[in-house]
Amino acid sequence: MTAESNPPPAPVRTYEPDRFWNERLNKDFSLAGVGHASVGLQFNRWAYRLRRAVLLRALRRVGIGIAGKAILELGFGTGFYLDLWRSLAAAQVTAFDITDVAVTAARARFPANWRFERADIGQPLPVAPASFDLVTALDVLFHLVEDSAWNGALDNLAGALKPGGFALIFDKCQSQESARGHVRRRTLDAYVEALKARGLEVVHVSPLFVFMNSPTDLQGLGKVFYKTCWSLTKLPYKLGRKIGLGEPLGWLTGVSLYVPELLATRLLKLGPSTKILIARKGLGARG
Repeated sequence: MTAESNPPPAPVRTYEPDRFWNERLNKDFSLAGVGHASVGLQFNRWAYRLRRAVLLRALRRVGIGIAGKAILELGFGTGFYLDLWRSLAAAQVTAFDITDVAVTAARARFPANWRFERADIGQPLPVAPASFDLVTALDVLFHLVEDSAWNGALDNLAGALKPGGFALIFDKCQSQESARGHVRRRTLDAYVEALKARGLEVVHVSPLFVFMNSPTDLQGLGKVFYKTCWSLTKLPYKLGRKIGLGEPLGWLTGVSLYVPELLATRLLKLGPSTKILIARKGLGARG
């Protein structure tokens, strides 16, 4: 076969957030679609149950109440946390997501006075400055791989907060930055510095996961240990899929790890995976 007869290589598709997330969530609008597809839906349900429990624990530690508060959520996906804010009697929620399916689903499920709009959270958002008690960006900022988009989202977050209000972020907050495809993991120092420049002080950082999410904040002997743990965590679902038992085995893995994970996230100061970061806007800061 001559070189001329060889088919040209397929073009490499660059990461385009709008296209990527609309395609992904239109294909799978579930917790697996917004979570780790490699472990299945049932495991992801346990992982999100853990997110909820650990988040509530962190809110109690910092003394953040939700009842009667105005919340801005950046990137709400399937609406998992919107359900939480409703259960905790939030007064009003405004939320933005880059996908049409998320906006349509949220408008159908939640109170009429809650506002849901399609928008790129890295661009200026149509919200009044200094009008929210809590602004959240939960497992979304690491998908803003361009610095301009990440900084734009932090500008939105800081500008929308009332003085004395809180920002709530889920990210890996690593010791060293890393990037791959549609993910860029920035450092804890980068977050502290960027938030401080916008008038926010980090008041709480703790592990959201230890074993039930991919470990990327790794160094030394812990790198081998946590990578091995994550490989073993994914293995039951991976093997079970071949015989039609992926979801039951994923459920079993999730339920088995739930209580140990609750203990580990309480005992460890940081951990190798996703962390909860809470920052407070200074009383003298401008909107």
